[in-house]
Amino acid sequence: MTDRLWYVSYGSNLLRERFFTYLTGSDDSSEFGAHPTAPSTALPAEEKWLWIDHALYFAGVSRRWTGSSAFVATTVDATNRSVAHGYLVDRRQFAHLAAVENVVESVDIGATETLAIGQWSQLAVDREGENFRGKYDALLRLPDLGGQPAFTLTSSIVREPGEPSSRYLSTIRRGLLSASIDLDVDAYLQAAIERSGTITSEHRDSSSTTARCSPTTEKQ
Repeated sequence: MTDRLWYVSYGSNLLRERFFTYLTGSDDSSEFGAHPTAPSTALPAEEKWLWIDHALYFAGVSRRWTGSSAFVATTVDATNRSVAHGYLVDRRQFAHLAAVENVVESVDIGATETLAIGQWSQLAVDREGENFRGKYDALLRLPDLGGQPAFTLTSSIVREPGEPSSRYLSTIRRGLLSASIDLDVDAYLQAAIERSGTITSEHRDSSSTTARCSPTTEKQ
């Protein structure tokens, strides 16, 4: 493993300026709210648009966006691929991102050293009894990009059904419209919203234990 890795986004971080707040920090006056500054504020060494073989869906409730958050399934689904924006960052920046996404002080991302492509590992997150912490607790390794390891963050469980807010969808839409990919953005997002109802209804009666995937054996 090198010191750099690809963080692959699929939700609001598709929008470059939104992702950059995780690195440079932002205050309450920002349209994206307050974010702590990363250990290194260096901008990504490279960026890349791509498709990943994991289905996009919306679930749960976000305090920041006041609606459901975007996730991708931990299982491979080549028929429901998702648009993604990769950022080549250093490990300290990625660890910082993982902590901020999970609303905790720090997260151990040591699993990036051992995960094989297609595997995912559940991050150890101290939720402090608050369910808004630890939503992005699954570290999923994706196929390498240019010889560098690639990862995304998603949920280890399928959360309760819900609707994404218009503000959240607008941010994702802005990101998608900036992509160098031929895409009907509105149709893509509508398909994800419709898919969300199916995914969450299938797990509505499942406990968080039974809904979990096997974190070290999920392979492509």
